[in-house]
Amino acid sequence: MPRKPIHTSEGEPSFFYLMMAEGCFRRAVEHPAAGGTLREIGRNYLARAVGVTSVLESQPSHSCEGA
Repeated sequence: MPRKPIHTSEGEPSFFYLMMAEGCFRRAVEHPAAGGTLREIGRNYLARAVGVTSVLESQPSHSCEGA
């Protein structure tokens, strides 16, 4: 069974990954000793949020025409 992306509409970044990134950035401020690692994890989540959008935009759109 194909997995559906956590995504509301084409052209928008994944809300799930944006929320995960935000949590990492918040914790980086609260825990300075682990700040660098948490920021890196947050950056990875941001890249995934944009990556979901890029993958969806590169797929051909399915039209209801001809049905």
